[in-house]
Amino acid sequence: MDKRIYIIVALAVIAVILTIVRESSNNSASSFSLMSSTKQQVSGDRVYRMADTTLRALGIKKENIRPIKNRNDIRVLMPLSFDPIFFVRAMKDSLENIQAEIISIENAKEKTSIVQIKNGEVIIKSFIFSKEPATTAKKGVSPSVPKKQTR
Repeated sequence: MDKRIYIIVALAVIAVILTIVRESSNNSASSFSLMSSTKQQVSGDRVYRMADTTLRALGIKKENIRPIKNRNDIRVLMPLSFDPIFFVRAMKDSLENIQAEIISIENAKEKTSIVQIKNGEVIIKSFIFSKEPATTAKKGVSPSVPKKQTR
C-alpha cells in the first residue's frame, strides 16, 4: 500500500481521539464552577437599600429620595445635570447575581424617567425620576404668563 493512505488513516484516527478528548473535557469543565450559577431571590427592601446607596453615591441628596406610601414606587428628584442612565448602569452591576432585571422608560410628555426592577412579570420596585424645579428669582411677571401687548 501507499504511504499516503497510512498517513491519512493515522491523521483521521488522531482527529477522532482529539475530538473525544475535547468533548469530554468540556463536559467536566462546565460542571465545575467556583461560583453558584443560580441567582439569588431579592426583596423590595433590599432593592431599595441598594438603590438608596447607589443614588447617594451618584450625588442625589437623601431628602430627594422619597418612597410613595402604600406603593412600590420611589420618587427621586434629580438635579438638572443628572442622567438616570447612570443609575441604570450602576444598578445593573449590582443586580448581576440577583434574579431581577432592570427596565428604563422615558416619558417625554411628563419629563420623567421610570426605572423598574422586575422579577419576571412582578415589579419589585419602581423609581420615578423627575428634574428638580429650577429656582429662579421672580422679577415682575413670571415667564409662564404672557405679557399684554399694547397696540
